[in-house]
Amino acid sequence: MKKLLFVIVLLVIIGLTLMMTCPDKDVHYEALKGVTSEVINAEMNESKVETTMASIGTVLAVNVVDAYLKSNLIVRDHTFYNVGVITYKGDFRMVSVGVFNHVYTIDKETAREIIKDKLSLNEIIGSE
Repeated sequence: MKKLLFVIVLLVIIGLTLMMTCPDKDVHYEALKGVTSEVINAEMNESKVETTMASIGTVLAVNVVDAYLKSNLIVRDHTFYNVGVITYKGDFRMVSVGVFNHVYTIDKETAREIIKDKLSLNEIIGSE
């Protein structure tokens, strides 16, 4: 009986901790903005564009992604965690998961694919 009570109390403590440490939309936004900025910077470093044009392209691409995330990022709250989603090819695509006050995002290759396809940044950043 004591083991059962201990397990129940432990599960309640873990559940309450998960509920209290669920990150908000701003944390999801910042985490995704960091990933997309890294992808755009890496893409610009690989391109063969003049450094001044690359800088302008990077700023423009980051601003476009920033505006897109602000308007299209939806954070769905669940009891113990939350999920960040965007609309991608007519369907919702999970791009982040928040649990224990930390946000886990998509990998850089998936972010690169979404940025190039959804936002059509090939023209902006000049890469193919």
